[in-house]
Amino acid sequence: MKKCPFCKKEIESSTTICPICKMGLVEKTPSAQTSSNRTYTPPPPKSSKENTYTYSTPNKSSNLNKEFKLPNIGNGWIISIVGSILLTVVLNYHGAPNPLPAPILDTTTAENVSNTAITPKIPYHFLTNGTVLFSSPYSFNGQGVLNISNGSGSDAVVKLITNDGKKVYSVYIRANNSYSIKNINDGVYRLLFSFGVDWNSNQKKFLINTSAEAFDDTFDFKTTDDQYGSQYKGYDITLNPVVGGKATTNPIDLNVFDKY
Repeated sequence: MKKCPFCKKEIESSTTICPICKMGLVEKTPSAQTSSNRTYTPPPPKSSKENTYTYSTPNKSSNLNKEFKLPNIGNGWIISIVGSILLTVVLNYHGAPNPLPAPILDTTTAENVSNTAITPKIPYHFLTNGTVLFSSPYSFNGQGVLNISNGSGSDAVVKLITNDGKKVYSVYIRANNSYSIKNINDGVYRLLFSFGVDWNSNQKKFLINTSAEAFDDTFDFKTTDDQYGSQYKGYDITLNPVVGGKATTNPIDLNVFDKY
């Protein structure tokens, strides 16, 4: 027996409707629903006349994580072959996908730079943002524009060279600053950059925490004329890694960087 919660009369325990007050006695519990995870869908990119390039850290191949098992044979010639294969794999992996051209030396501006190590003193030396270190007098009669943003915590030196290895432009860009190279002639170019601390004006390079990289892609500046006038290509470059960046870079030797 149980009491009806409405009329307070005793009724059978299995009764679902009170025979006295006719009220329903069965509770319905709403089922819990779990909200689904939100998925972010980025908006489609806006159309623009300019190509946008951003730096992104290259992903290493997942094949390098696979375990290599040596055959259970004791012959020395097999071990030698395996060693040669491993050396070939390592060399192929570390090779640049788009090697830089050999630098074309400019004999009119060649300098003898000493490689003697220098102990820097605090405070560190640096240049004003946008200080031009080199500019070819024959390469800036066009309409090409290259916008460069350095969102890293280190100062940088950016070098623009032709696709055959001739240096065109070199500029100093401070940390968290930007700079635009304008009036670039039509042509195909490569872009190199170096990070570091404590600039040495005599050697024209950083003395501490130096590193150098080169963009794998080339930059093709081309001006065309149509009914609307001259149309030209421009590029936006971000030296620091950004979300969604697609342009890859490859480390280069500092001695190679200094030759351009």
